[in-house]
Amino acid sequence: MGNIAKIEKAELAAPRVGPAVAAVPHRIGDGFSARHFSEEMFGGTMDPLLMVDHFVMTAPTFDPHLHAGISAVTAMFEDSRGTFLNRDTLGHNVALKGGDLYWLAAASGAAHEEKPAEGARIHALQLFVNLPERLKKCPARSLKVDAGAVPVLQGDDHRVRVVLGRSGEAEGATGTPEEMTMLDGFLDAGGRFTHGLPEGRQAWIYAVSGSLTVHSGNEARLIEDGTATTVAAGAATDIRLTADVPAHFVLLAGKPIHEAFVKHGPLVMSTVEDVRRTLASYAEGKFGRITA
Repeated sequence: MGNIAKIEKAELAAPRVGPAVAAVPHRIGDGFSARHFSEEMFGGTMDPLLMVDHFVMTAPTFDPHLHAGISAVTAMFEDSRGTFLNRDTLGHNVALKGGDLYWLAAASGAAHEEKPAEGARIHALQLFVNLPERLKKCPARSLKVDAGAVPVLQGDDHRVRVVLGRSGEAEGATGTPEEMTMLDGFLDAGGRFTHGLPEGRQAWIYAVSGSLTVHSGNEARLIEDGTATTVAAGAATDIRLTADVPAHFVLLAGKPIHEAFVKHGPLVMSTVEDVRRTLASYAEGKFGRITA
């Protein structure tokens, strides 16, 4: 009877691999096009991610703008051409190159401006990562990861950049407000790669190009170019990625926050009053100014 009970319990366990979700196309003028994902599209299994835009930018598109209650992250793909100019109210003025990452933990509030240098073609991800309530009112800070410092897991049929966190024996950058793993990987036709997802972490996997199958336990999900899926938090598990054709993927993993929040554009605070207070502080110049 004990064995039967275990089998029944396993059969009733909720699936961990989510459905394949297609990005929403988004275009602004002639200089910006993106594939857009938001947390509403994944029913909570994208947490702590709030938004991911896979974009190409060739001309200035956005004026300087405020972020608060989140981290705004720019992850440059290696095939970007030229530099992505990033200025913020922390006083930074950096030129991001292919393979770099810039993590702006806006927290209580910070503004930035990002635009391609003349003649540049920026191919990147823009991520909004939620912060738990206890960190939303902390001072803003940032982290820059240079492409040359990113460890690479190389095999006969795969190449995976460990930009943040750990995968296997490789450890990428740390120092994000909450633990986060980011893998930027390539699979050859017939390729495979395994990432160990620790207990309590949740993963989001995106097919940048090509197609691949995401396996966890006895579950599998095919994701094609421009689609993403998730692996829900639970016991530690291996995420196995396999591809029949060449594929480029991104895997992001972290601890879900499971807290209510109020969104006001790029502000994500705990209450409406927090949003109002932050907007008033920005109008009064309390977060500093972007300088040339």
